[in-house]
Amino acid sequence: MSGGTASPTRGPGAAGPRGLLGAAGGVAGLTLVSRVLGFLRWIVQASTLGAGTVAGAYATANQVPNVLYEVVVGGALAATVVPLLAGPVAAGRREEAARTASALLGLVLVVLLPLCLALAVLAEPIAGLFPASQGVDTAVQVALVADFLRMFALQVLLYGVGVVLTGVLQAHGSFTWPALAPILSSLTVMATYGAYGAMAPAADGPPSAVALHVLGWGTTAGVAALSLPLLWPVHRLGLRLRPTLRLGGAQAGRALRLAGAGIWSLLAQQASVLAVLALARSGGTTGTIAVYQYTQAVYVLPYAVLAVPVATVLYPRLTTAFSAERRPEASGRGAPADAAGPPAPASQAAELAARSTGAVVAVAVAGAGMLLAASHAAERFFALLTGQVAGMGAALAVLAPALVGYVLIYQVTRVLFAADRSRDAALATGAGWVIVAGASWAAVGLLSQGGDGAATLLGLAVGQSAGMACAGAGLLVALARLLGARALAPAGRALLLGAPVALACGLAVRALSAAVDSPAAAIALACLGALATAAVVLGLLHARDRALLGVLRQPRQVRA
Repeated sequence: MSGGTASPTRGPGAAGPRGLLGAAGGVAGLTLVSRVLGFLRWIVQASTLGAGTVAGAYATANQVPNVLYEVVVGGALAATVVPLLAGPVAAGRREEAARTASALLGLVLVVLLPLCLALAVLAEPIAGLFPASQGVDTAVQVALVADFLRMFALQVLLYGVGVVLTGVLQAHGSFTWPALAPILSSLTVMATYGAYGAMAPAADGPPSAVALHVLGWGTTAGVAALSLPLLWPVHRLGLRLRPTLRLGGAQAGRALRLAGAGIWSLLAQQASVLAVLALARSGGTTGTIAVYQYTQAVYVLPYAVLAVPVATVLYPRLTTAFSAERRPEASGRGAPADAAGPPAPASQAAELAARSTGAVVAVAVAGAGMLLAASHAAERFFALLTGQVAGMGAALAVLAPALVGYVLIYQVTRVLFAADRSRDAALATGAGWVIVAGASWAAVGLLSQGGDGAATLLGLAVGQSAGMACAGAGLLVALARLLGARALAPAGRALLLGAPVALACGLAVRALSAAVDSPAAAIALACLGALATAAVVLGLLHARDRALLGVLRQPRQVRA
């Protein structure tokens, strides 16, 4: 694609009139809206699809395109696009940036287009690989999953195109459209669910072929809304993107190093997704996988609403601080990315990394308290929509501690990447996801003998909490090795002071909501109690350590 004359664009880190904090806050606001809409999407899905045979087949098939994309190129793309483009863009080398982006786009087309075709052609054999839940007709399940896979196959390519376009925009300092696209996607998918719900039979009879096609192709349209709208802002940059397979030698070498750092953890994560998918079907009943996905939607909500915006605001400052203090010998030609020496423990970068991690852990602990407080009421809420969510509340309560580890993955991996320690991040994160799969297998095997959805959900939650705890601990060890044990002090204070309060408040609100007979009153009480829990935890932490959250009020750092 080619564009006409474009106005000059700011490089990464360049300040607009609002300053970096204001710009990041605006992106965080869009991310918040996107996450809330994503949660509402799960609610609409639960109310229209329920947790029966169609919901189970849909949930199973919907995982496959994303897993295939992530396993084949997702880890490599996520680790390479922005780092490869940011340097040329910041230096004004637009032709080099266009060539690099074109090569990445060409790689996506060459690798993922044949994969789309293979998924469509082999849909039925692939559908037969998934174990059948008890109480479902195996032939019906295979046919439904295969039909959905044919309609979802194009999503693999759309994911890849979206990641490249997002990287191009972010490298040019444009963050609004990448944050807006998920909102468009959620609205598209919710409209699809509404249309399917209007067409599906009110009784337990099978939906028509037309209704299933609306559901399948509408979901793929949602993925298209995630990526194709980005073509317009990329076009306005004035870049000439022409897919090719030619990438310069220096860029190719750096791409291999960056990709290698991202692939291991990504493979481990996707392996855990497939393991959970298989365990939910083999240990549970019809619809257990759908209920597990509803549980995950609630689980990630505090993470998305509290932790992601905070980490998003702080990450540009972290990158700037580490870049300014990087050892000169690490930037020599041919030096591996992870060869940079650590900054001094008392340096600005080390101090910012320690305080920002402490702030993110503080909001994670508050989020865990919110999740525990709302866990029982969340099951009652989804029961009003689907009627088949037994065990969801207990699973959410067990998942609450996992939230802290999950947030540490998001935050500390960014610190390690900013400090050129991507291999340490990959090892700790990958090990955590491997433990998720192994611990889930052990817990489900111990708790469920098959056909027990509630026990299966509990086992999967135990496995995820174990894996996230190990990943978080491993990342903190890596952070201490990089910056010294003092770097863990703010995060340690947040855990030691906040966790007991979050546990006490969360359990109290959970017990109170469980004692209320009216579902509506219980849900309202839990929502208010969850907000109060977060306020109490954050208020206490701020009162005891004003520097912990004060990092968010610091002025924008000057670009190095």
